[in-house]
Formats: sequence, structure tokens, C-alpha cells
Amino acid sequence: MLKRDNSQYPQMDAEQRRKFQQAVAEEQAAKAENIEAAKRSVPRLLDNCNQAIAIVSQLRQTREALGVSLAELEQRTGIRKSVLSRLENSKAPNPTLATMQRYSEALGKRVAFSIEDAAADK
Repeated sequence: MLKRDNSQYPQMDAEQRRKFQQAVAEEQAAKAENIEAAKRSVPRLLDNCNQAIAIVSQLRQTREALGVSLAELEQRTGIRKSVLSRLENSKAPNPTLATMQRYSEALGKRVAFSIEDAAADK
């Protein structure tokens, strides 16, 4: 077993040790709070993802019902076909509002957004 030469490191006095231990305890408490906050956020984040999936799915169904190919949609929107394909096939799409607006307008549709009262998350 190797021994560390501590002669190059200053030793903490009792007050420094107390402050260090307090800082460590505060950091651990903050970490626990962050974990709990993240757990509370997961349902909302999943809901947001599911909403995006539903909207993208509706846009794809509309595109297919109109007989519009991805190549044609690329011409109408200026969005590369590969990007459109990834968007349609992603399990967790995260399109910008501008992308969704361009996509929907190219199909003669519009995406409507609204502001609602937030449910109490706390």
C-alpha cells in the first residue's frame, strides 16, 4: 500500500475542518433536493414529449393522406428530406416551433398553440 506524503498539504485546523464538513453537508443536501426536483419534473417532460409525438404523427398522417412525398415536402419547406424523415421517425422528437409551422403550412394546415393555467406541480 502506498502512503501519501501529506507534508506538502497544509493541515486543517478545527475551524477549517468544520467549515469544510459544513460545505460538504450543504452540497449533499442540495444534491438530494435536485434529485427530488428532477423526479417531480419527469411526468411533465414525458407529457411534453408525448404531445410532440402526437403532433408529428398527425402531420405525417396528413402528409401521407395528401400523397405528399418527403422529397416534395423538402421542396415546399426547405427542410432537408433526411431531417424530415428523422423528425417523423424519432421516438423523442424535439422540433422547433418554426419547423412544425413550416411543415404544417406546406400541407395547408397550421399548428395551434395555447397558453393554459399550469397544474400545481408542487
